[in-house]
Amino acid sequence: MFKPLLIAAFLAVPLAACVPDTGPTPPPVETQLSKEAKYFVGPWVEVLLGGSGSGFELMADGTAKAIDDPQTIYSYWRFADGRLYLTTAKTVGNAIKDTETGHRVEIIDETSFRLFTKGSDWPRVYHYNNADVKLQ
Repeated sequence: MFKPLLIAAFLAVPLAACVPDTGPTPPPVETQLSKEAKYFVGPWVEVLLGGSGSGFELMADGTAKAIDDPQTIYSYWRFADGRLYLTTAKTVGNAIKDTETGHRVEIIDETSFRLFTKGSDWPRVYHYNNADVKLQ
């Protein structure tokens, strides 16, 4: 009767030693966003004639993704001094080149803003869109 219990006790010790002691899971790293920058977190779409549109989704961790725009690859974003800086990735030969472009913005209301691109007098108007978001 002691033999099965004794064998089970010896087997349990090596198995318990194989489990790594990882401790508690550390909390995710959070980017400290200013009050103004928090406004931009989420999906934003520029609606074009005919009802179709494209845009970007800006995440709280500073990353960005394109919405319905397979030709543009967004990497990162930040907001500073009244400008929304978007980093895009482009393939140049065998390398990927990141380009950061700053755009002046005017906030219209809680769900819309104007984005002024370099070389254009006409702003692009982006609307907050939490429905039908298609990330690329």
